Amino acid sequence: MDIASIPLPPHGPKPERIARPRPAASLVLVRDTVDGPAVLMGQRRGDARFMPNRLVFPGGAVDRADHTVRLAAPLPARLSIAFGRAAAALAAAAIRETYEETGLRLAGPAPPGARSPGRGVWAAFRAGGLLPDPSALVPLCRLITPTFMTIRFDARFFAAPAEAAQGRLNGGGELSDLRWIPLTQARGLDLAVPQQVVLAELAAWLDAGRPDRSEAPLWREIGERLVRTPRLAAEARP
Repeated sequence: MDIASIPLPPHGPKPERIARPRPAASLVLVRDTVDGPAVLMGQRRGDARFMPNRLVFPGGAVDRADHTVRLAAPLPARLSIAFGRAAAALAAAAIRETYEETGLRLAGPAPPGARSPGRGVWAAFRAGGLLPDPSALVPLCRLITPTFMTIRFDARFFAAPAEAAQGRLNGGGELSDLRWIPLTQARGLDLAVPQQVVLAELAAWLDAGRPDRSEAPLWREIGERLVRTPRLAAEARP
């Protein structure tokens, strides 16, 4: 990887009461094209409280139902190693948010007798007897948003091949202008620091031949920079 830290953008003083980061998860879908690997990104609404008008990956905070939804397949060991006991809920959250914001589902047939929450997004997700399938997910990194932000997340990022997703691309809710952006082009855009970090981690993973990895480096605020620490995310503390 060619970077170990990224300078934080100019910002005001830290609030007197620093917000506690909420667990969150995002999914980076990767599609091979004639222009090389491309990633799916969308633009957040202008009235969004967090990162308005910015290009981001599908994702959001972990919901209570994400802890109880059944999975269509066993959770890969690489995810448990990278993200610890919360790995299943984080994987479910990344899959749910991707479905909610793009219409694409990482899903498989529900095991016989399987139950899952019957309300909200998960109820729609289950159409056709499907449940979230984490089999294709690969851990990329963990990033804790800086302390000067009034809304903070302890976010885990996953990658998955586009062919693992079912459905038709259909933006709605918090994301619009969904599009596949070549990785080389995406890295040259004016993106927020978290997206820069994730794209750098993704590029390093792709350059290494897309290995079946079980580590997720932690990015966190140190001084006026976001710094990469090559330790398992499951071992780190905010």
